Amino acid sequence: MNSVWLRILWSEFRGLLWRMSKKFSSMGNRIADRSEPSVLFIYYENSIAESQLYPFFENRLEIKTKHGLDFYMYPISRRKELISEDTYNPRVILIQVHFNTTKQFLQKLFLDLKSKWPSTRVILMDWYATSDLRLADSVNSYIDIYVKKTLFLDMDNYGRHYFGDTNLMDYYGKIYDCDHEEKRYLIPESIKTKLINGPSFLTAPYLSSLFSYRLQPNGYKSIDLNARFSAKGSQWYSSMRSSALSVATGLPAKYQVVTGSLSKRRYLAELALCKVTLSPFGYGEICWRDYEAIAMGSLLFKPDMGHLTAIPDIYRPYETYIPIAWDYSDFKEKFSYYVERPDEIERIVSNAYRVCHEYLNKGTFLTHLEDLLSDQTETNIA
Repeated sequence: MNSVWLRILWSEFRGLLWRMSKKFSSMGNRIADRSEPSVLFIYYENSIAESQLYPFFENRLEIKTKHGLDFYMYPISRRKELISEDTYNPRVILIQVHFNTTKQFLQKLFLDLKSKWPSTRVILMDWYATSDLRLADSVNSYIDIYVKKTLFLDMDNYGRHYFGDTNLMDYYGKIYDCDHEEKRYLIPESIKTKLINGPSFLTAPYLSSLFSYRLQPNGYKSIDLNARFSAKGSQWYSSMRSSALSVATGLPAKYQVVTGSLSKRRYLAELALCKVTLSPFGYGEICWRDYEAIAMGSLLFKPDMGHLTAIPDIYRPYETYIPIAWDYSDFKEKFSYYVERPDEIERIVSNAYRVCHEYLNKGTFLTHLEDLLSDQTETNIA
């Protein structure tokens, strides 16, 4: 367990360094020679969004070496100050906006950027939990690339009518008789050629740190199931999460199941003692918990992710995770099978951990960088 705590403490330190880097980046930007060609990342300030920003910052020296581009990051809250400055020379602008941003705001923002830097390539970094393309019609004419954390395998899913705002609201809203309205987003056909599958939570500072070790934590696991997740939220979300929690706590008494909340430090340490972790959907399919479980050596049980693609691909059925029915009807059967087979748990977790470790530590992310920063971009990067 000492090695587990060292991993956790080091990940916390990496998070602290990142917060300091953001704080002092503005000071560094003011004294730097910003006339050189650069990558400019205009970011939205929250931990989910910044998981997309961090790997660019972490690989800024490689960006300079391979592409001859400096790297600068700028919070979108200070966009007016940025646009009024004359010293930046961006070849590429990566930008994040809030998912509730109005069409009028987006039009003004992108027109300002295009007016100031007309020849610069603009890439939208979609950090949202949901799998839809709700801003597609508003941004399509202004952007060259649309980076999405997950992509539907069936592109027709983007333009479908849903009972609620998302595919998840549609499915669970119907099951739990929620008060939803029909929704359909306007999706320009040309946006589909701009879509690129990009990384998700994995590239956050603390997760990058946890996966920096060659192997996941290993040792005796005294807890059968980790089901520590909140069920508070909107009607469909609460019903979905409560159902998952009910299935977990309804297991036979011989199994030790942990629920409720813990500090992040204690939660991560506990995951290393858990044979299985149940990770229900959130407001979108992918959750922090997916990667946290793998990082600490716990087998990921999750509603079937077969309708999406993700990079890196940690959702390979029975190879990197255990898919379960969206209504949890097969959870008990699959749980009882795997919880008694430590060799299978070790095999699957090792596969998943290796996928994440290699993505972060063997230059795979730099392949994405090369495609995003090159003059010609290929779509649907794998």
